[in-house]
Amino acid sequence: MMAKRSLGQNFLQNPGIVRKIAEFADLVPGDRVLEIGPGRGILTREIVGTVSSMIAIEKDDQLFDELREMFHDEDRLTLVHGDILEYDLSRLIVPGTKIVANLPYNIASQLIIRLTDYADRLSSIVVMVQREVAERICSRTGEKEYSALSVLVSAAFDTMAGFTVGPNNFIPRPKVDSQVIKLLPADDPVPGGQRAMFKRVVFQAFSQRRKMLRNSLLGLAGMERGLLDDLAREAQIDLIKRPQDLSPHDYRRLSISYQRFQDRR
Repeated sequence: MMAKRSLGQNFLQNPGIVRKIAEFADLVPGDRVLEIGPGRGILTREIVGTVSSMIAIEKDDQLFDELREMFHDEDRLTLVHGDILEYDLSRLIVPGTKIVANLPYNIASQLIIRLTDYADRLSSIVVMVQREVAERICSRTGEKEYSALSVLVSAAFDTMAGFTVGPNNFIPRPKVDSQVIKLLPADDPVPGGQRAMFKRVVFQAFSQRRKMLRNSLLGLAGMERGLLDDLAREAQIDLIKRPQDLSPHDYRRLSISYQRFQDRR
């Protein structure tokens, strides 16, 4: 079938790359794996023979039918027809799940941010994404690629850059390189009750990434300059810095202080 640009489809065709992805994921018998967007099943087939159980969720109607026919006799595999961005992830991710996938470019960032809410259930995530997205995920404070995505992911996961995959390994050929990355649950993630506020503060700070925090944080609900100075003092944040100068721990303190400010109103 023809790849659908609207679904960000670029089908991996190199068996050698597939084996490298599986090796990087450290799969062993007994693992439970979730694959997102299995496409034509090349990675699915590599994984399912190793692990004890596997779920693969596919949005495309035709591909789902083809996968169901291809793996009709594979008892270890459960195929789910659905959109991962709309699906109830608690039905797919049980404690200890490993995610292994070649993610569609057009949903990768949004999905990985959503997965930060399930870090405590995950053993690891190994995904292939656009290299530019991988660089943002794995960047550190002050680096050029450091972004809201960097902060949000590092608040839930430790990140590890893997290997680059060139366009010639796909049909159709994308215009950019891809990269495989690994995410492991962080030892001290942002607690569940703080995540919504943490995300709100981070996104607001990076909404004007070229400006000082004194300007961008005024967009937070209820903020004005005098109150912002009090907030920064409590959180020990320098408002003349720009968003890329604050570490994830700085943002964590800032979001906690802003929550206290909201609670006092």
